[in-house]
Amino acid sequence: MDVEVILPTEPVTLAPGVATRVPVQLHNAYGPEVTVRVSVTRGRAGAWASVEPDSVTVATGATVSVDLILRPPADQPPSGTLLPFTVQAAADGAPAGFATGLLSVALPIPVVGELVARTGEPHTFDLRLANDSDRAAAIRLEAKLDPPAGHVTTEPGAALLEPGDTLTAIVRARPARPLMGAAQPYAVLLSVTDAHDPQRPPLFTATGTGRRPPRVTALAAGVAAVLLAVAATAAVAVSGVRLPLPGRARPAPTTAAPAATAVVVGRPFALVDVFPHRGTDGGRAAAEAERARLAAAGMPVRLVDSLASDQLADEGAGFWVLLQDGFASPAAVTAYCTQWRTLAPKCRVTS
Repeated sequence: MDVEVILPTEPVTLAPGVATRVPVQLHNAYGPEVTVRVSVTRGRAGAWASVEPDSVTVATGATVSVDLILRPPADQPPSGTLLPFTVQAAADGAPAGFATGLLSVALPIPVVGELVARTGEPHTFDLRLANDSDRAAAIRLEAKLDPPAGHVTTEPGAALLEPGDTLTAIVRARPARPLMGAAQPYAVLLSVTDAHDPQRPPLFTATGTGRRPPRVTALAAGVAAVLLAVAATAAVAVSGVRLPLPGRARPAPTTAAPAATAVVVGRPFALVDVFPHRGTDGGRAAAEAERARLAAAGMPVRLVDSLASDQLADEGAGFWVLLQDGFASPAAVTAYCTQWRTLAPKCRVTS
């Protein structure tokens, strides 16, 4: 095939006795310039169809459009069934390209209209409808809110429009009102349906929009917040109660730590390791674990709280000190640290 025939992707809807134009595109992607004749293959749709113009020349890389005109007979009964039709292009009597589409025959939509906000009445709309067809239309009016909070009514909710008749219906919305803050937008979604065929797609749809103001304006809410803050400040000043600042944790009640029992440390002594007083247990768990490790290896060692001894430094919050004392001389301490150096590399003499 030299020419690509392109039809609308959606099915074509026709009305009895009414001519409908359907655009058809002819695309010559890579072939030489060609003159083609366009037609609809035999079938029911072929009897209703004509093409304008029915012969065109398509250059290399070009796209040319023609109109397919479909006119079903006036007495053709409407049907929801989709009928296929095929459009073909031929060059010198040989097929050059084709495409198949779908069509259906339905009665024309008998209702046209518009939805207009009513001046001076908030949340009220006028729906103006007209029957421009040659047959009567029994219609039903349906409306809903978006967001769905609140309710909406239509007056009337149904009507019979004779050919040439017009109707103005009133749509009143009552969207839910926010308590405070900014005005909230809403939409009224309206549809006019066939009262005798509710499954049929709507004959007419429209959308109206508006904004619902809050019960308490932003200015009033701000003034109320300021007045509450002033009242709270005055109450605190009178009562003397101190309120915690937002975002700041309330300090935990402090209790006096029990006084440590005095411990005597003899000099000279071996200073094995030091653990600062920090954490939830003041660092004692880590110090006890190290003492247990050393003791399990056979190394004699004591655990002393620096706050309980005048011989130990206790800058800041104090320390847990692993040590060993009772030596006769610094030389004896040196021998002790040398013996246990691999187990306690920090061991040193303190005289």
